Amino acid sequence: MTRRYVVLGLFAVLALGQIGVPVAMIVQRERVISHGRAFKFRTAPVDPFDALRGRYVALDFEADFVPEVEGVEFVGGRKVYALIEEDAEGFARLTRLVEDRPEGDAYMRVEVGYTYDGKVHVDLPFDRYYLEEDIAPEAEDAYWKHRRVGNRDAYVIVRVWWGDAALEELYVGGKPILEFLADQNRAGRGGRTERPQ
Repeated sequence: MTRRYVVLGLFAVLALGQIGVPVAMIVQRERVISHGRAFKFRTAPVDPFDALRGRYVALDFEADFVPEVEGVEFVGGRKVYALIEEDAEGFARLTRLVEDRPEGDAYMRVEVGYTYDGKVHVDLPFDRYYLEEDIAPEAEDAYWKHRRVGNRDAYVIVRVWWGDAALEELYVGGKPILEFLADQNRAGRGGRTERPQ
């Protein structure tokens, strides 16, 4: 009888764990969005054949390289903190990597990718913009075409709070992606005002 209760207890703990982990991730993301400091990260062109994977647009960024620090070796896969500054145009750039949590609110946890030509490439904790499945292909196509012709006005708003980062919105042509798609659809349909659902 007691073995049965032990098994039921273990099952309950496992079930709560499976529910608790995703709930904790959602709560943390919402906390970052609510309380985090907003930074604009300019996106970079993406390989068109690898840009869409399911229900999200894959993103690449101009600010994913950090200058190497002389005498410090950053090994791939290592978790570190990247300090963030805003340039004259208001876009975020990563200025330095440090091992210990810094002061202030302008930093985030990143993973070291590789070192090349005096710079350290980092994997940013946001590289996907999720959309409804029926809109994602159209959004990816519009994003890629817009970037391909040399436009540099695609960016994301990312909220950063205590080292955690959450992607808030993708902008293309200076507009939120859904507004950009709606404008394209209106222009392509002779002025009708259909908006992607």
